[in-house]
This record gives sequence, structure tokens and C-alpha cells, in this order.
Amino acid sequence: MRLWSGWSGRMRGQTLVVLMSRVLNVAVGTVFVVITARHLGPAGRGDIVVAFTLAWGTNTVADLGSSTSGRISLLKPESKVDKADVLSLTCALLPFQVILAVGAVAAMSLTSFALTRGLSIVVVALSVAMMLHNSSRSLLYGLRRYRQVLIVDFWMAVFQILALGSLLVVGYLTAVWAISVMATGFTSAAIFLFCRSGAFNRQGRGSLTAYWSQLISDGVSPMFGALAMFFSLRLNRLVIATAFGSRSVGLFAAAVTVPETLRNISVAVGQVVADRARSGVDTVDTAKRHVRLFIVGNCTLLAAGAVIGWLLLPTLFGVGFIESREILVVLCVAEVAMSVHLMGQAFLIGFGRPSAIGLPQLVGAVTMIVLNLVMIPRWGLSGAAWASLLGFSVLALTSIVWARHEAGRVKT
Repeated sequence: MRLWSGWSGRMRGQTLVVLMSRVLNVAVGTVFVVITARHLGPAGRGDIVVAFTLAWGTNTVADLGSSTSGRISLLKPESKVDKADVLSLTCALLPFQVILAVGAVAAMSLTSFALTRGLSIVVVALSVAMMLHNSSRSLLYGLRRYRQVLIVDFWMAVFQILALGSLLVVGYLTAVWAISVMATGFTSAAIFLFCRSGAFNRQGRGSLTAYWSQLISDGVSPMFGALAMFFSLRLNRLVIATAFGSRSVGLFAAAVTVPETLRNISVAVGQVVADRARSGVDTVDTAKRHVRLFIVGNCTLLAAGAVIGWLLLPTLFGVGFIESREILVVLCVAEVAMSVHLMGQAFLIGFGRPSAIGLPQLVGAVTMIVLNLVMIPRWGLSGAAWASLLGFSVLALTSIVWARHEAGRVKT
């Protein structure tokens, strides 16, 4: 309670709204994981993880960082970028997303992990849906309309749970149908959020393309940073898939469910810290105090999560996932380092130059790529867990050093 009371009231309220939105996503994600894992087993769960990973990776490149640069531009009081500019650029980049997704599916099919035709199609559909959804959420967050995102997330969660349950009842629950449900939910939510933002009601303020170059140039560094984070967080799934197959991917995904679920808290706190800083609400010293308080409390939360997760994993996912417990504790320790990195990134988004945001992520990505390629083929799931711990530690250290540099520049 002392940690919680150390935050300003406005900070607590905004964090709770953003966190509630992420809790909804976590809740429906947990239901999704549990149902598909118990019904489809490690192999089926592994297929879904690979599909989601390919969609996420292509989405990271396809938007050219415009989701981040658009959010930053909308947060700036003096910015001339309008919400319609962000929406129009997103729509223009959709064909690029489709091309990247098709290429990723084709490249993956050349390895020992062959995708079926149905799985290939839904990967492309999911990648487009994710791009629309991420862009719409970033746009609303740039307008600081946190409650609207929360409401839409609630109804999307209701739809996905009902659809997934219906498929299970009628006996049509497969990896392809489960991914289709995700894609439909993301697309519907994105369309509604864009409508609620007012981006379709542009009042003829010049060409829609006027600020595209600015959004893209400001988004280059965040894009490379996001791509670096993809390699840091998701490359291990693809390496495991090509080296050991779907079953091993499913086992690793089950183990990482606990720390990645708790990561949503770090992301929510970091987002509010960044938005308040970029809007000029909080000073550097105030943001530092919020970050320190959170990291201390998050360590305790992760320790509890490791114990509870170790006890409940076989019960929730089934006895076929009992091997996942062997790497769970290592992954939870790695998540401590990841939370430090996310707070450093919040500082960079809040106080740093756009060109400075992606540097720590690039350093971490190079480290993670090397560690994953070396350790996973040799040590399997244990190698993947320890690669995460070492790589996330490098990410955290780099973020701390670079965030201090950028914060010092603001003070002067």
C-alpha cells in the first residue's frame, strides 16, 4: 500500500484504466490458451503460436513504426498531425502487410516446419487484423481515450470467448478456426475504434499524405526497435519450431504464459509513464519515482507468479504440459530484467528523441539472435529459457544507460 500511495492519484487512475484493458486481453488470452491447449495438445498449441509469431513479426515491419510515431505526434500539444493522417497511412500500408505475410509463410514452409494451406491463409488474415487493431489502439491512446479502448476490449473479449466456446461445443475447434476467431475479433474492434476516434470525419485540412513522410521518418527508429523486440521475444519460438517441431513450441509457450501475462502490468505502467511525460504532465524526477516504485513491487509479483505457475501449470493445461515447469522459474527471473527494460523504454518514449527510442532494443536483439541460434539447438527448451535470461539482462542494462543519457539531455 505504501508503494501504491506513492503514486499521484491521476497516475493511479490512468494506470488502472489501461491495466484493466490489458487484464481483459489477458483474461480472454488465458481462456484461449487453456481451451486450445487442453483440446489440441502441445502440437496444436504450437501451430497457433507459430501462426501468431509470423503475424506479429510481419506486422512489426509493415506499419513502418507509424503506430508509435502517430501516437507520439498526437500526444504533442503543438503537433499538426491529425488522427485522419494516421488512419490513412495505415490503410495505405495494408498491401505491404499482405506481401510480407505471404513471404513469411513461404519462407517458413521451406523449413522442416510446413504450414498447411488453411494455416497459411489464416496467418495472412491474422497479420492484417493485428495491424489494424494495433494502429487503432495506438491512435486512441495518442488521444488519451483510455476508457474507450477498455470498452471495446471488453466486447471483443466477450465475442472471442463465445465464439471459441461455440466451436468447442460443435466439435469444430481446430488451430485454423481458433486463429480465425482472433482475426475476426481484432478486425471488428479496430473498425469500431477508428470510428470512435473521429478519424473518418476529417474536415478537409489539406492532403491526407501531407504528414506521411514525417510519420514514417519519426517511426523508423521505433520500427527497428519493435523489430528488435520481436527477435528478442519471439525468435525463440521459430527456432524451436524448426529444430524440434510443434510440440516443443507448445511446451515453451505454456511455460512462458505466466511471465508474459504479468508483463502486461509492466506495459500498462510504462505506457502511462510515457504518455504523461510526452504530454508534459510529469517531470523526469516524478517519472523516475513512479518507475522505481513499480519495479520493487513487480519483483514480488513475479516471485509469487513463479510459485503459483509451477503448481498450476499441469492442472490448467493438462498433464501433457508438465515438462513446462522445468523452465518456468528461469523465465520468471528473466521477466524481472524485461520489466526494467520496459521502464527504460517508457522513459525514452516520454523524454527521448524519436531517433533514440530503438537503440537499446537493437542491441538486445543482436544478443538474443546469437543466444537463441547457439543455445536452443544444443540445449532445447532449457537453452531457450537461459537465452531469455541473458538476453533480457542485456536489454535492461542498455535501456538503463540510454534512458539516463536521454533524461540528462532533457534536464539540461
